[in-house]
Amino acid sequence: MIGKLIVLGIIILALVVFVPSISKIFNPSNIKALEQRIDNATFENNSTIASPSLNHTIPVSLSQLDPKYIDKQTYTGQVFAKTGNTCQISVPDMAQTINGQQELTHIIEMEQCALSVGQPVQITLLTAKSNTLQPVSPTNAIQIVPYATSGPSYPNVNAGEPGNSASATQYPTLPPYYQTINLNAQNKGNDVLLSYEDTSGKTTSVTVTLRNTDGQIFTGTFSTSQFQTEIKDVPNTPHIIDMSVANSYYGSLHGSVYVPSNIQNSTINGILAGP
Repeated sequence: MIGKLIVLGIIILALVVFVPSISKIFNPSNIKALEQRIDNATFENNSTIASPSLNHTIPVSLSQLDPKYIDKQTYTGQVFAKTGNTCQISVPDMAQTINGQQELTHIIEMEQCALSVGQPVQITLLTAKSNTLQPVSPTNAIQIVPYATSGPSYPNVNAGEPGNSASATQYPTLPPYYQTINLNAQNKGNDVLLSYEDTSGKTTSVTVTLRNTDGQIFTGTFSTSQFQTEIKDVPNTPHIIDMSVANSYYGSLHGSVYVPSNIQNSTINGILAGP
């Protein structure tokens, strides 16, 4: 207020000095109008020099992002163990090198799991592309769904969360070679009995490799659609059995059985994937 009166006084004094006759117009009502003009000018001036407020962009989730900005990679996994409502899922093709050590398989732990041990599942890795126009948090996510079966439908298990039951036809269908090719590993103490059967009779060769984190324990090639082989003195450590299958109808297939430690006298069915 004092600053405004000083400005007003300077204006009046200048007008009186340089244009004496103009002083007659400064009656109280005219002075009040001039004050209002000064107020308006001051407000307008302040509004032009004030710093604009920062417009912070709020990150969006992957579910809010346009699908064209999301990369999808699909894998086949299998539940190999379950404790209470927590499942452990093996996804061999997602195996990573961590601190210089190659994983035998990538293991995903899923809580509130309605799946069964041995059940194959589809794993979808969602990743935001680098050319998205807005920040995304988190930048990746995993979806887990069971494959459709001819039996009862399974609960929705997207992203490891329970949901309502749904028709099995809503889930992805297992590739047709699951109907004809079967492989499993039966742990018998320190030995493993490996069985392979292709009811189509189209298998031309199968190369089997058993390995743990220390290296390769066994390898062998079989030129038949059905065989059993016993691998002796297998250490009681986690190991994986890989199979490269050449089939004259389905082409090249990759099979695997992940076997954790301390599961003697149990049988684990393998999972299959295309090239």
